Amino acid sequence: MKDLSEQDIQKIIIDYLRIKRYVVFKHHSTGSTVREGKAVFFKYGEKGISDIIACSPKGTFVAIEVKKKGGKTSPEQLDFLARVKACGGIAILAHSLDEVLAVI
Repeated sequence: MKDLSEQDIQKIIIDYLRIKRYVVFKHHSTGSTVREGKAVFFKYGEKGISDIIACSPKGTFVAIEVKKKGGKTSPEQLDFLARVKACGGIAILAHSLDEVLAVI
């Protein structure tokens, strides 16, 4: 079996969470885009925010940073997860759905 891309892993996790009735969205945190040939930087945002943000059916905040096999987590991503955990949320660094299931 070939290694899944981060996007594939994210989709699997999001689909599962939706089946389990979580409120869930995929956060696109590029911080910039190109419009009319010019770079446009977003003024607001959270550097290092997790790929998947969710709320459990019981109201628990969940942040999931998804990495493919061999993917590297930035210090900002680790800091975001630590802050979520410190506030009482669930913070997960996941390479697969199984890793999410082990926590939730």
